[in-house]
Amino acid sequence: MKRASLLCLCLAVTAAFSPVPAAADQVIVNFDTVMNNVADSAVWPVVQTYEILPADFTLNPSACDINGGFDISVTPIELFPNGILDSDEFALLAAILADTAFDCAAGGGTSHGQVYDAWVRNSAQAWNDLGGGPNGQRTTLLNAIPDAEFLFAAMMTIGDADTQTFPNLILGAIVDNETVYSLLGAPGMKTPIPEEYTLLYPWLGWCGDADGDGCSNYNEYQWVKGQGGGRAEYLAAAMNPAVHAPGCTNDRMCDGTGGLYGEYFSTKFLTNLRTVRIDPQVTFDWGNGIPHPDVAANDFSICWTGFVTPQFTETYDFLVRTDDGVRLWVNGELLVDEWNDHGSTTYTGTTSTPLTAGTPYPIRMDFYEAGGDAVAWLGWESASQLRKGIYEMYLTPGNGIGDRAADWIRNPANGHYYKATEAMTWAEANTLAGQWGGYLTTINDEAENIWIQHTFGSLGSLYTGANDIAEEGRWVWAENGANFFNGDYAAGAVVPPWFVQWQDQEPNNWNDAEDAGGVYGGTGSNAGNWNDWTPTNTQRALVETNTGRINISGPTPASATLMEGNAISLRVTVLHPYGNVTYQWLKDGDPVPGAIGPVYNIAYAQLMDEGEYVCRVSDDSPATADSPAAVVTVNPRPPVPAASAAALAGLALALAALGARRHRS
Repeated sequence: MKRASLLCLCLAVTAAFSPVPAAADQVIVNFDTVMNNVADSAVWPVVQTYEILPADFTLNPSACDINGGFDISVTPIELFPNGILDSDEFALLAAILADTAFDCAAGGGTSHGQVYDAWVRNSAQAWNDLGGGPNGQRTTLLNAIPDAEFLFAAMMTIGDADTQTFPNLILGAIVDNETVYSLLGAPGMKTPIPEEYTLLYPWLGWCGDADGDGCSNYNEYQWVKGQGGGRAEYLAAAMNPAVHAPGCTNDRMCDGTGGLYGEYFSTKFLTNLRTVRIDPQVTFDWGNGIPHPDVAANDFSICWTGFVTPQFTETYDFLVRTDDGVRLWVNGELLVDEWNDHGSTTYTGTTSTPLTAGTPYPIRMDFYEAGGDAVAWLGWESASQLRKGIYEMYLTPGNGIGDRAADWIRNPANGHYYKATEAMTWAEANTLAGQWGGYLTTINDEAENIWIQHTFGSLGSLYTGANDIAEEGRWVWAENGANFFNGDYAAGAVVPPWFVQWQDQEPNNWNDAEDAGGVYGGTGSNAGNWNDWTPTNTQRALVETNTGRINISGPTPASATLMEGNAISLRVTVLHPYGNVTYQWLKDGDPVPGAIGPVYNIAYAQLMDEGEYVCRVSDDSPATADSPAAVVTVNPRPPVPAASAAALAGLALALAALGARRHRS
């Protein structure tokens, strides 16, 4: 995206409205006015000369429909419709803000109060993101675009990923270009961060449901239009659960449950997990901004996991556009492998067989950002599916993969769990593997070797269980002593049915000292190949176990001292579990009856509640693990002094006497 070229687009937004409080917390907004002003701007024809936007692009309220996603892989950028005029999407927001009596929350819809609170917060945040100063001080940008903060607030309040596109593109065009920023920028100006806004897309988005009747705003709109109705009839249907299309009560909607599970790491190597969240879509253009408040702008990585459910039984093209590296798997098939630094580039992978409509398929996308602009976009296309981003109603979150340097990670192909050690000698790693209940990994076939490289290769080279310590040239696995290779690179042979992938000219037993095997990491030409190393060298090793493993975070707090009668909650979190999870809290080693959830509450602490609390967790891997112990100390309340007791008794008598006098009067 040519961000500098969007300068004219910024200047074209000449909003001409202000929300006017009418009564109590009622807000009156006319979004048609702002759209007309933008469409009629004298500078608008200049925008078209840059050929960034489609030739037929318009913000005319009677025609504009650009909130259906975008494709930044083509020039000019392609903005897709969602089937509802943007002016009518804004009108639904405006109608709820104006109707103080609107309340469909009990049935699963939204309410005036919820929308009003979001509007107040989002208006203030939009002002900040646009660089607005204290006490209403307007900056160059805000003077050039009157009431732009309210236009942006409306888009962020509607809140689906597609509607967020416009404010992100405009602000990105300013903050990511030094020349443009010098003209229009201001301290504090930045691209919007979703966590800093209240996003109401489950109710106000095109695929949301404002009145909770089970019929999406889109289907209500299409039904009204099919009956010859207009905006007034649409608003009447969208805000009244008794009015909807026949049979339209169980739509697949953007209800906040769909999307992909995103693990956000503060390094390029999928390590140092900082936060997780459900991303409704992977359609991000962060520019030089941050992807999350807990993650810096550069040198970060993200892993998205979950399931994708196609609408049609067809072969699909999956597209990713990233800056920088990316890998994409669908149904276990690696479709894109571009784990390297590159500018914003689109890559396409095609499923080897047709996908079946209505069937969920596992999907995983790994991404890293090395510096400069950051882009991550995931879309699809088929004979019947238009090329566009994948909406959340077709995505189901997974459980994540885990921190590559800290967690046990499950290989879905064999069900085994793997964990990397810190840097140490081969012998130290072999001992630690036994202490962990496993062994230095045995690589059985090419698929396992590739999975190890794609999962742990970012950590660098790793020791495996391969070694010829006992007998030079007779290579065995530490797990079971199985002989898999004999000789060296010049005159060696694999022992059937084992698999090997030695680097060219390896193993060579350099200096008659290389008796420990391992696999190269990184992304170079030797990545995934094997080598023999001196076992006293220190580097990471990879431990494998045939049994399940559980990664537990917590309890939080790890310890607490409280007064008798106070309350406390202990919480554990299971990271990327497999299947169903069960919990059982123990106090001093004994199960606590009924304490079978991730949170254990002590509502009124007594002295007998003092002790060590552990949560025993099981999943379907199968595995059972105990959390670390949380130590709870309960101090007795000091007795009330006798003098104080007498004073309290006297106060009670005085109050009783006062009440009697008032009663007589």
